[in-house]
Amino acid sequence: MKVAGVKVDTYSYREIEQGLDQALGLLGDMSDWIKPGDKVLIKPNMLDGLPAEKAVTTHPELIRAIIRKVKKHGAVPMVGDSPGVTSTLKAAEKCGILAVCHEERTELLPFDTTVSISCPDGLTVKKFLLASPLTEVDKVISAAKMKTHTFMGVTGPTKNLFGCIVGMQKAQFHLRMQRRQEFAGMLLDLARAVKPVLSIVDGIVGMEGDGPRNGYPVKAGILLAGTNCFAVDVVMAEIMGFDPLLLPVTALAIEKQLTPALANIHLVGDAQALRLHFIEPRSMQSLEDRLPKWIAELGHSQLTAKPSITTHCIACGRCVDHCPPQAMRMIGGRILIDYDKCIRCYCCQELCPENAVQVTEGLLLKIVQHFL
Repeated sequence: MKVAGVKVDTYSYREIEQGLDQALGLLGDMSDWIKPGDKVLIKPNMLDGLPAEKAVTTHPELIRAIIRKVKKHGAVPMVGDSPGVTSTLKAAEKCGILAVCHEERTELLPFDTTVSISCPDGLTVKKFLLASPLTEVDKVISAAKMKTHTFMGVTGPTKNLFGCIVGMQKAQFHLRMQRRQEFAGMLLDLARAVKPVLSIVDGIVGMEGDGPRNGYPVKAGILLAGTNCFAVDVVMAEIMGFDPLLLPVTALAIEKQLTPALANIHLVGDAQALRLHFIEPRSMQSLEDRLPKWIAELGHSQLTAKPSITTHCIACGRCVDHCPPQAMRMIGGRILIDYDKCIRCYCCQELCPENAVQVTEGLLLKIVQHFL
């Protein structure tokens, strides 16, 4: 099991191209994964329509480099995603990926129709309704962004594939898999259904704090690549300064032997020894996965960090419209949260355009943390 990490300091195309060539060269050869005539879906992180410098989305110059790499090997690249709120076209336009697609004469696929894809070996999900283009391509490349995540701790190439689920159907998975380990199990099943042949992480500038949308850009200066998305996640978490065994996706992937632990992953490249200290999201202090299930369920509302609305709120209603359990409502221009319904998925915090949702610990959570 091999993962490459190479130093890339800026988003100049020449530097990205050189870094990508170096990373993939350390893994093998593009012809090992992409064949002439293949239709290849490049799946970036296009969470929302924001400029690339916000570090919310995969940088367009990396997408350009991947497109050209695919074309060079005689294959046909395509780009597609289902953003969290806005349309694929609007998100791609704002983050710069649409312009790259036009300039490189590459089709941008709107993920707006679905098809059933089986996952017979799934841990929790045996069948997914996914974006139709997944059945029309031969290969998938996950082109993720190195970011923290209020629900999963971090988001890398495995979580990036959640964008293969179309629009508001994502909310159904938050309702069905409310505990982090359950949701992580679904993500593992999703990755096994999509089967990306390559996973590439844009860590040139990542995001720390309350990601994946409202954290802060942080320069990491690295590109990661590997053929096993779970192994790349493990390496990414370690480089960010997090213990992979304490994060839902990586811990479960290691437990289910979908990836080795870090000690048994062969790290290559000039950035293999890089270790950073990303600020963690406040929600990582929740205790639901560190206590027996019956206790966590008994004290769910007090043992998890909860979202609250700050004075930055502009009453746009985005959180109300996209709350999976419909625990939010607007009255007189104010957003009210029913914490008995709130499932702590933090979609409101993730999608808020004004960073007006703060995640805070309850009194009981603070007391318990003090004695742990």
